[in-house]
Amino acid sequence: MWTIAFDNTAPSTLPAVILTCLVLVFWFTLNLVTYTFFQADKDRAIHGEIRIPERTLLFLALSGGSLGAKIAQRRFYHKTQKQPFGWLLNTIIALHLVLVALGAYLAIAGPSGFWAAEQIAAFYAT
Repeated sequence: MWTIAFDNTAPSTLPAVILTCLVLVFWFTLNLVTYTFFQADKDRAIHGEIRIPERTLLFLALSGGSLGAKIAQRRFYHKTQKQPFGWLLNTIIALHLVLVALGAYLAIAGPSGFWAAEQIAAFYAT
């Protein structure tokens, strides 16, 4: 029988690492679903079938699938000339970039506003 010994001193960063992995898996899956919806809508447009509503495509992009939406838009030349869809998708992407930059800033600076780089430099200086 196999026995595994667990150390009770798990690193304090383990929950953050697990949460980060879960968020990345969710984000990747959402982008894949969004990409698939864009591809399906393009196929439906080619074959003259009932289309996926633009609000559904934009909702998927706003929910976090903006990268998959933009890749599909460029890959399939889908809704590149359609306005206001084009600028709405670009606005969603800009919003996501701002949120990612804000999240990165807060992760580095922390709620106190001090840059972690100063703490890292102090750690290596000793």
